[in-house]
Formats: sequence, structure tokens, C-alpha cells
Amino acid sequence: MNTLPPEGDLRPATRERQRAELMAIVERESAGARPRRLLVPLAAAAAIVLVAGAAIAVPALRDRKSDGPAGNPTPVALGVRTAFEPMGRPKQAALTRECAENRTYSPPAEQIAAFRALNPPPDAVATQFVVMHAIGDWKFCGYDANGKRSTGGTYKPGEPMVDPVEMHGAGGGAYAEGVARITITPLNGRPYEADLQHGFFYASVPDVPFAGKGIDSTPMEYMVRAYDAKGALIYTGPKTRGERQARDARCVVDATGENFLRPYPPGFKITDRELNLSTEHPAAGMPDPKTCVRAQTWNWLP
Repeated sequence: MNTLPPEGDLRPATRERQRAELMAIVERESAGARPRRLLVPLAAAAAIVLVAGAAIAVPALRDRKSDGPAGNPTPVALGVRTAFEPMGRPKQAALTRECAENRTYSPPAEQIAAFRALNPPPDAVATQFVVMHAIGDWKFCGYDANGKRSTGGTYKPGEPMVDPVEMHGAGGGAYAEGVARITITPLNGRPYEADLQHGFFYASVPDVPFAGKGIDSTPMEYMVRAYDAKGALIYTGPKTRGERQARDARCVVDATGENFLRPYPPGFKITDRELNLSTEHPAAGMPDPKTCVRAQTWNWLP
């Protein structure tokens, strides 16, 4: 696998020229009559950049596992597309340490990916993202322009997901198998196309001030939509606080249908020795499992 040189290995003028060229590609792709799927600032899977007389392959950020079933291409992007470029090694190492809460793991945590937005909005919630793996956990963290963590999440393979998409903070989250495209629309704004890789999705979206608890009719700050590889809408996030509360109150069983994920049996206390979540022999007062939502699983693997 080809690797990128640290940022310090490129002269400022060279980096600016390359960035300008890549941004021109993005603008041309957005305005062209026959737009192609472009989720990194490269027109193909890899580009060759000449640095100090040497050819260095710059790999695309997206992996084929993000394309949906059987590697089918994502539908043509309709929203604002964030162009990403790989992050230099020193910066990646520093943010990965922060994402790991500056803990020391044995075996050491793996630095999976790191990239930053080339064309974020001025008030973007996150402009830099890292992905790491440690002791069975996969974790992503997003950071604003000042390096402050603004979004992130941790998952294990097989972990249940009530919905096919789960957003953590603004502009990042996890998705289940079958999701090929995700858009995030700020309140009263335009949709932003998310980049999907390593089981997580990323987009540099504008900050929408949190409206607080609000009332049932208070709109959500962001609307998330997910599509399959054929372009069919398969998930729409809650539009209001009331709709979100109703979804959170749903009965849910795991992917096998054998156990309840919620609710807990009536009267359950954290000090109870046993917790019966079986759907075959449910505890008294539990709902009919046939009326419950069946969870999916987070199942991205390298």
C-alpha cells in the first residue's frame, strides 16, 4: 500500500498548487453535464502526484465496502459534496491519540484513516476526521477547525443498530449494511452528501444552534436520509422533537429476534440479579415481540 509523505515534505507552493488542481476537479465534477461519483478530491481511485521528481500514489479515501451490495455505485450526488484530502502523518497521529483519550492500549491502537475537508462551510461543525481501532472497538472522531472534538462514536462488529443510520453529533455517524448514500440537511439549509467508509459517514455541515428540549413540534436541527444502491430512500430521520421521542419509545428486539433491547421489564431495578429479556418467554408486562422493531447490526470489517 502506498503511503503519503508527512505534510512537511511538501513545499507550501506545491501543496497550494495541488489543492487548487484538486478543487478545480471537484468544481468541474459538480458543474458538468454528466457528473461522476466523486467523494474525494480525485477523479479516479488514485492520482499520481509528482513531488521532488518522485511519483507518489495518493489513494482514494473510499473503500468498496461503502458502495452498497456487491459494490454497486452510489446514486449521483444531489447535495453539497465535501471534498476530502488525506491528512499528514503527524496530524493523524496527534488526533488519533486525542480520539483514544490519550490512553495507551496493548496491543497499540491502529490508525485506520485520517482526512480533512477542502471546501467546508465557514461554520462547519467538523472539518477533520480520524478513524481508529483498539481492542475490538472501531471509533471515529470529528474535529472543528480549531482542533476541538465535535462529533464521534464507537462501535463493535455485530453491535445492534435500531435504525440503519445513527448520527453522533452533527456530520458523522454509523450506518448498517445496505446503505449506499447518506445526506444530512441542516434546518432550512441544503442537503450535504456524506462520505461513507469504515462503517462510518462524514460530512462537513454548517453548525445549527441547538434549540434545547423544545416542544413536540420543535424541528430537529438536522435531517438525515439514507438510500440503497438503487437510489431508493430507506431511512428518514425524525423531523420534530415529538417524532424523535416516539421513535425512542419504540419496542425493539435484537437482530435474531430472540431478545428485547427495549423496554426493560416493568419494575426492573439495576440491583436485580437477573434480567429476563427473552422474547420466547417474556417477563410479565413486556410487549408482544411481533409488534417490535427488529434491530440491524453494525457489521463493517476490514
